[in-house]
Amino acid sequence: MIIVLNYFSVGGVGLTQQQISNLQNQIIIQKAKEMGIVCTPLLADCEDFLELTYKDKTVIINKSRSHQLLLISGLLAQNKEATNKLLARNKLPITDTLIVEEVGEPAIQFLTKNKTVVVKPINAKCSLGVTIGIKTLEQLEQAVIVAKQYSQKIMLQRYVVGHDYRVLVIDGEMIGVLEYRSAFIEGDGYSTIRQLLEDLNDKQLKKNTLEPENNQAIEVESIDFQNILHRNGLTLDDVLVKGQQVELFVDDNMLVTDFYDFITDRTADICPENIEMAIRAAKALQIDVAGIDIRCLHIDKPLDQTNGVILEVNALPDLVDPSNYFAKSTKNAAESYLTYLLDIEKEQ
Repeated sequence: MIIVLNYFSVGGVGLTQQQISNLQNQIIIQKAKEMGIVCTPLLADCEDFLELTYKDKTVIINKSRSHQLLLISGLLAQNKEATNKLLARNKLPITDTLIVEEVGEPAIQFLTKNKTVVVKPINAKCSLGVTIGIKTLEQLEQAVIVAKQYSQKIMLQRYVVGHDYRVLVIDGEMIGVLEYRSAFIEGDGYSTIRQLLEDLNDKQLKKNTLEPENNQAIEVESIDFQNILHRNGLTLDDVLVKGQQVELFVDDNMLVTDFYDFITDRTADICPENIEMAIRAAKALQIDVAGIDIRCLHIDKPLDQTNGVILEVNALPDLVDPSNYFAKSTKNAAESYLTYLLDIEKEQ
């Protein structure tokens, strides 16, 4: 979905189409126009703050940060240690964690006990500095070096097996759920692995219309991919049986920013218990517009220490992926956000 913007006038000075660069703002502005909401930048030549007016109500927002978001709530969400403490206090499932500043005996014991761990900066943003699938002391030491580029304190977490989900919660209501799964190919009974991979790259390029320049194609001849095939006893010329899947990435000592995900709407699949937990997680930090990150084996079964946990609560949730990947049957994320901001639903 590529949104074309024209011109926004602010006191005689305006932002051109090229200057409205943030995708979240593009989505908000387009949806506001469709809903009859006046939307203008608060400051000339600056898109950090959008002013929204509907009838006699005006609010100012920063992307998916609403005018109702408390400063303390935003700060708490940035600190993973504080977030975990509040989630645990509210009896919500979290994974085992350890806070360190260096790789000392406590960190080594944590790795020994949990076998596979994740390393994160305490205040990581956009998964920067996060390494997963750490199994050896050497990998741990390297991951801590990377993480310390972003914060002094480092969080070690027990690695949780499963898939990643983002639950969008607005004003105490679950809007939708997206699954982020590492890329894989699935056999059809007649295509070679090489053909399946080429088809996958073509499909993803066509699907990723929001940021096509960032499309991450899988290199057929890459060493990493060849190693994955070797692990599975396969070659590029082999034919997978129908339904057989091969993961294109392994959760083994990798930076999260190196991952290539399939994104799928799972709103229809999440169970009521997990919806309730996501809403409680947002309330625990008093965040009105939140993205709840869950990692679990089965989103249709309640979270627990065997199925999965809540990893993070985000105070600046993404509206781009929901706009691009929510099914037609799922609520529109931007419309739900604007409806909440301006009390439109309450007036009807």
